Amino acid sequence: MPMSLTKRIDDLSSRRDIRSGWFGIITLFFLAFIILPTVYVLIFGIMDFQNLSNMVLDDPEVMSLVWGAVFTSFSLALIVTIIDLIVGIPMAWIMVRKQFRGKKLLDTLIDMPLAFPTAALGFSIGIFWGLPVEAPVPPGALGIVASPYILIMLLHIIFTYPYMVRSLSAILEQIDQSYEEAGMTLGASRMTAARTITLPLFRAGLITGFILCFARSLSETGGTFIALITVGQADKFFTGPTLIAALKNDLVLGTTDVEAVLAVVSIILIITAIIFLLIIKFVLGRVGVPFDKVWPRWERVLSRGAVPKAKDVVSFVWLFAIVIIPSFFIFAYLLVPSPADMDWSGLLDALAYSFMVAGVVTLADIVLGVPLALYIARHKDKKLAQAVDSLVNIPLIVPTTALGFSLALFWTTQGLVTNLTVLVIMAHIAFTYPLVVRNVAGAVMEVDPSYEEAARTLGAKPFATFRTVLFPIVRSAVLAGAILAFTRSLGETGATVAVSPDANTVPVYIIGLMNTGDYYLAAVSAMVLIMVSFVFMFGLRYVIRREGGTY
Repeated sequence: MPMSLTKRIDDLSSRRDIRSGWFGIITLFFLAFIILPTVYVLIFGIMDFQNLSNMVLDDPEVMSLVWGAVFTSFSLALIVTIIDLIVGIPMAWIMVRKQFRGKKLLDTLIDMPLAFPTAALGFSIGIFWGLPVEAPVPPGALGIVASPYILIMLLHIIFTYPYMVRSLSAILEQIDQSYEEAGMTLGASRMTAARTITLPLFRAGLITGFILCFARSLSETGGTFIALITVGQADKFFTGPTLIAALKNDLVLGTTDVEAVLAVVSIILIITAIIFLLIIKFVLGRVGVPFDKVWPRWERVLSRGAVPKAKDVVSFVWLFAIVIIPSFFIFAYLLVPSPADMDWSGLLDALAYSFMVAGVVTLADIVLGVPLALYIARHKDKKLAQAVDSLVNIPLIVPTTALGFSLALFWTTQGLVTNLTVLVIMAHIAFTYPLVVRNVAGAVMEVDPSYEEAARTLGAKPFATFRTVLFPIVRSAVLAGAILAFTRSLGETGATVAVSPDANTVPVYIIGLMNTGDYYLAAVSAMVLIMVSFVFMFGLRYVIRREGGTY
């Protein structure tokens, strides 16, 4: 940036009206381009209720399909989250409270599913656990799961498990271990001390992990849809998001008004997701667990000998047998004979398109997300900032298929945007924007404002203070948000399909290959997507650790 332009921005930033106007524009962008399009389908439902009622709500066959899909989504999300909690607590304990050789490697392995695009995970789990209808099965596949419900449950456990372990680990690291040691000094067994002293302090991490896992499972589309295609169930078994994907791909309800059904499914998903998550947050925050009750004899037995070791072994076996091995199994496709006439042009075009979309999305998230994060962090006592802070969570809660459909409906109905690529970019901005805002706002809140105040006292103007004082401190959080946004956009399927099943991103390209039976090229495309995501995720870990952060 030329020095004269930097100085000009410095001068402008010292004017209160310019700063207020800039933050006003950013807030207006957030409300008009992120929140309103995300929930517009609710407004559409109210305005067009009679028409939706006549075409969808009064049709018992269609509504039975819709409610069945929604119930499947919520039951899956709840079961998956409870399992994550049960197996996540022991692993979080191991990662925080124990020292052993290979701990850094284990720490990396836990995060592996975050680097896997869900489209690749869906394919991998489908051929490992499931019974593929047409796809060639590599050697080593188990093929023991015939139930699509159990298959999807195993898939969702893989990409939600790291969220639970990380949320619980973050809280456990902040809990002083001396409290437990004091309890044991007074005669409590290790298990009694951990259960009655440490676990009650877990509530914040438990709430965070529960909501993250539940929301992630509820909104998942791409991996679920591809796993169902692999086992021939994409037109028979539905979650709420995959029903939207199936409708967009003309796999179900061929004679019904598809747009009306899409609207109804999206409305139900958005409303029930918000209500259910609010209930979960309230219940977990208010309902107490009888941690004060003690069973000295049994807990002393469970604290010694083979039981703690068995618990640790089960945690390791779960990680490798349920999470790691099935995730990487897609690379076994390298052992399958490759077709002689593979056409790589489609994959290269899809990669170029995906990189373009993810790059534009990430740039927009940084330019427009960092200022909003600064506003939230530095004005947290103001009601507007508190309201915006709460609204940032909405795109994270809303299933991405419902978000994509609502956004496309908003912009096309208004006649403002009709270009497919622009719609895809705007949809991806909507669900990645909160990732940047949340990362940066959290980091800024941890920085003592006195650093900035000292710089201002010495004559630095607001933009210069941000540029030379605050940004160097929080740049790892900015980079973390940017890479998370980029990889999330790169691997997203649900929102893209909801906008248009013809968008040429790599995940949508993989779905197209599987629908035409080109499973080998689909597997290769998934592997390429995994490796690209790995490069960015490991780059993120390296940069943050180099700067003394944690990830």
